Amino acid sequence: MTTARLSRQVVYGKNGMVCTNSPLSAAAGLKVLQEGGNAFDAALAVAATETVTMVPMCGIGGDSFILLYEAENSQVTGISSAGVPGSGTSADYYRKQGLTKMPLEGPHSVGVPGEVAAWEEVHNRFCTKPFEQLLDTAIGYAEDGFAVPPKIAQSFANTSERLAGFPSTKEVLLADDKTPGEGDLLMNKDLAESLKRIAKGGAEEFYKGELARKMISALNDAGGLFSAEDFANHKAEIYDPIGTTYRGETVFQTRPPSQGFLHLEMLNLIEGFDLSDKSYDNPEAIHLMVEAKKIAYDDRNRLAGDPRLVEWPLDEIISKEYADRRRGEINLERAGGETPDLLSGRSDGN
Repeated sequence: MTTARLSRQVVYGKNGMVCTNSPLSAAAGLKVLQEGGNAFDAALAVAATETVTMVPMCGIGGDSFILLYEAENSQVTGISSAGVPGSGTSADYYRKQGLTKMPLEGPHSVGVPGEVAAWEEVHNRFCTKPFEQLLDTAIGYAEDGFAVPPKIAQSFANTSERLAGFPSTKEVLLADDKTPGEGDLLMNKDLAESLKRIAKGGAEEFYKGELARKMISALNDAGGLFSAEDFANHKAEIYDPIGTTYRGETVFQTRPPSQGFLHLEMLNLIEGFDLSDKSYDNPEAIHLMVEAKKIAYDDRNRLAGDPRLVEWPLDEIISKEYADRRRGEINLERAGGETPDLLSGRSDGN
């Protein structure tokens, strides 16, 4: 058997570290740390930068689920900012449109964007640097452009037909009917302008100002049913995270409607097996983890939902007792039937 090799070298740091999905966003976070910002400042700068440089995976039109740890008081805080569909819609409305499941494209595939509200909560509660300063790098990349990395270029190429179906997207990503290739300079002047408005006006501008009016108009012109109140009423939720223990260590995760509970359920399931003498690429270890994932994803598909809309047994699913019952379904001999993460830290423990 050929042993898998890590594609990246181990990196060491003394006073801080930033782990992200791209070198550009990592550099943005590191710059903030070097300028005296804390880990939360760095994380916010990274998140903003990735809305520009990781276009296929995240954006200011998305939602946000965050865990924050304060070393000073050992406090873990959760933030959830996931918007709701347009108030003009309902399950009956979708059924009358002939839909049996939620669409994956178009105005009915999205809710009120939660990202910016989450940024503001993080900044107001945890950050030390001015909000505008933390968005500077993101604005610069949107305005002046950045070299498209290989995986992003491939993602654009793979979805070119779908991108062409939306005029505004086509204008940015299909110039001359060709998606940006590896190394091409990608600029997005409109996104830069939106980020500038957010930097100055914060969530107030995004949910109640000119930006909100433009978004609502664009969504509804495309067939959406959003109201000004849908945007104006959006708030990020602050809460105590859910958690479990794994071999004596406490593990926290974000609450639904995120899928953080899956991580906790998987840990509970594999805790019953001894993996201490197995490497990360050991076939037996991989088999156990894959089977644990299957059980957790099955529970998600059968039971999980937005707690604002449905009741489901979250506490039971992430309990040790539940894992003990389901663990017996894992056969040790045979098999049973991607969102951008980021991490930042500083020497003060945050």
